[in-house]
Amino acid sequence: MVASSLRLAGAEKQTMYMARALHEAGIDVRFFYLGAGGYYEKVLRELGVPLRPIYVANKPWTMLVRLVRALRELRPDIVLVTQFGDLLHGAAAGRCCHALTLGGIRSDGLRELKVRGRLSPWMLRLAHGLIANSYGAKRNLACRSDKVEVLPNVIDLEDFDGQSLLLPGVSLPLNRVIVAAVGTLHRGKRFDRFIDALALARRREPSLAGIIVGADRGAKAALQQRANSLGLAAPDLLFLGECDRVPALLARASLLVLSSDYEGFPNVILEAMAARLPVITTPAGDAGLVVQDGRTGYIVEGEDIAGMAASMVQLVQSSEMRMKFGEAGRTRVEQQYGYRLLSGRLFAIFHSFAKQLRRTSLADILENGVPRRETSTELVLEERIA
Repeated sequence: MVASSLRLAGAEKQTMYMARALHEAGIDVRFFYLGAGGYYEKVLRELGVPLRPIYVANKPWTMLVRLVRALRELRPDIVLVTQFGDLLHGAAAGRCCHALTLGGIRSDGLRELKVRGRLSPWMLRLAHGLIANSYGAKRNLACRSDKVEVLPNVIDLEDFDGQSLLLPGVSLPLNRVIVAAVGTLHRGKRFDRFIDALALARRREPSLAGIIVGADRGAKAALQQRANSLGLAAPDLLFLGECDRVPALLARASLLVLSSDYEGFPNVILEAMAARLPVITTPAGDAGLVVQDGRTGYIVEGEDIAGMAASMVQLVQSSEMRMKFGEAGRTRVEQQYGYRLLSGRLFAIFHSFAKQLRRTSLADILENGVPRRETSTELVLEERIA
């Protein structure tokens, strides 16, 4: 496995899950780290996954040479590059050692191509296959690549439930109905929509209080200014910054709002549903597939601020509806997105690519030596719809 970021964020958490699942399944996993520091570096080491730093500041070619040498010495069967931008190093090194080389898509596909610009077509060709975490990304890339498989995000419910019992580590508004928004503070998350909807909803339900949880990526100042202009200040709206106790915060909230313009598979939706919270979301990425409108939450169009606010009010005014949606969401996560499903789905994808590329010996090992994917009827239906 190859990655350049192990910071505290959703994509990096899924990277950790993949390394852990393969390691626990008896696969010889080696992690080559192209970054410096990061929350999940320590986690991977504690899990017993061998991690080798490759990072050299401002010397990408030196890093590439080191990675190529390391992989040629190791001679892995598969090189898994979990984020698209890292294909410049990981896929090039994987090709040099003749490994089955797979890249990751963690956003909507179009975002990855836009960020990498003219390099994108070359990066698409460099990987033998791509593993997207959303069907939306697969659709978006259909005209550019026919070698995309989907691996939905998962959540370790046992670990999540344990963390939910911890103290949140921050002071929250007392005797208020808390609505949470979680994610890094950058423009694509569109927290301005959340703030506008919260201000509108509070006109009918003053008991509402909002919390925004996530590291600032350049948008916080503008968001605070917008909140101030709408009369939202503590304790009506709190900016809590980056937090490693999101499960504990969600356990004390009443609902979650996701207001993004674009996503792949929003990790925080799984966390909210695991915490038995109803979710109000825009149809960004696969959010509209994971959240079932009218059953586990509500799906509203991005610019429908009034609709977002009305959904908040409706859920605040009915504890029975919140409980019903929350229980349905928890059941959905348990059945479709539990961590226990990850290794089987990963092996099935590896086998599919190995078979397509006629890597017969690898395909035979994956087919006969590891468990097959357990795919429920509902997931098959979702795949067919997508």
